[in-house]
Amino acid sequence: MKYYYLNNKIDLNGKYGQMAEGLLVEKQSKFFSYIFTITNEQEALNKIEEIRKDNLQARHIVYIYSYLNNNVANIRFSDDGEPKGTGTKAIYEVLEKEAITNVCIVIVRYFGGILLGAGPLSRAYLNSARICMDACTKKEIFNYLEYSLSCSYNIYNILKSKLDKYIQDDYVIISSSEFNDKVNLKLKIIDSEYDKILKEIEEINYDS
Repeated sequence: MKYYYLNNKIDLNGKYGQMAEGLLVEKQSKFFSYIFTITNEQEALNKIEEIRKDNLQARHIVYIYSYLNNNVANIRFSDDGEPKGTGTKAIYEVLEKEAITNVCIVIVRYFGGILLGAGPLSRAYLNSARICMDACTKKEIFNYLEYSLSCSYNIYNILKSKLDKYIQDDYVIISSSEFNDKVNLKLKIIDSEYDKILKEIEEINYDS
């Protein structure tokens, strides 16, 4: 099964390291939303706790997160006391339908004194999440194979130029680089294109 992650369109430099944030006002209730990239459950819990400590006066802190484990999406959520089905249900359905994972969405509600009712409340939470999600781009999560090499600086420049198109498409990731007498690289290459990309790498004359 294919899964997708969300990537920020611009560098937000938010207080919590969020990719995007939003504010929705519905009948005087304020819904502050935040979205994060995560790779495991603990990262999500850390973000939720950080936001909770900053919003002790909030009526509800609703969250939902999903992370991949052994290529299976694990989803956890809390409506934090909101009526059943009004907090994360619709958001859950979007994440499932669009196969989005490695994401954490936190929505902080400050109650405005007017009850919204089940339908409008559910839409408010969904629209709050959508504000953040629409500010991100959706990209496929690939499986990678690792490859290491050592080369001269001249070859590194040739190699980098040859791989640029793959790097832009996330087909190749330079996971680490060391610049000493030679350049030592560790690459992650998408498994479906591994043989093709490796052939292009090996075609470079390393004696140049």
